[in-house]
Amino acid sequence: MRTPALCNSLSFKRLSLAAALVSSVLAGSVAHASPFSAYAGATIGLAPNSQNCNGQEGCDRVSGGGKAFVGWNVTPNVAAEINYFYFGAANGSPDDGSKTRVRTSARALTFGMNWNIEMFETMTSHIRLGVARVRNRSDQFSPTNVATHETDLTTSPYIGLGLSIPFGRNLRVVTGYDFIAVSGPGNRNRHLLGGGLQAEF
Repeated sequence: MRTPALCNSLSFKRLSLAAALVSSVLAGSVAHASPFSAYAGATIGLAPNSQNCNGQEGCDRVSGGGKAFVGWNVTPNVAAEINYFYFGAANGSPDDGSKTRVRTSARALTFGMNWNIEMFETMTSHIRLGVARVRNRSDQFSPTNVATHETDLTTSPYIGLGLSIPFGRNLRVVTGYDFIAVSGPGNRNRHLLGGGLQAEF
């Protein structure tokens, strides 16, 4: 939900402008795409946690995460892409003996472009830029295991860097680092280091 303060904020205006520019580039490139091709894949890996579990003394610093993605080439070197991320969950607990536990997690859906640059005729580098819709969740568990939940949605810029190597005719091994700058209280930025497979059609 967009509030007047959000709509008037400088960061929201910049994000909207970036999304419009990406959309116009992709739309203008469709007419030049020949032949049309698509791809889909998934990666799994590590999701470093940069926040402090809502002020808890003990907090997981690394958890498992992953992403699934689909894309379609609009030019030989640029593809429109959709990614779905799961950044894992970080568990925290205080050291004051209260036994209250906190669990923070996040999921995200991104829309953007994937710029492919061939290297040494054997591998391809990838630069991904886009806009992410992030769902942040915080669960608090009392000593009697009664849970309370808080969730919020943010719109954030997304960037990804990666390398891929062909593995067969229609298969590719992919690696990458993905970053989403999430606004809000505390350091809620999201990171994913992963690897996986991509099928091309």
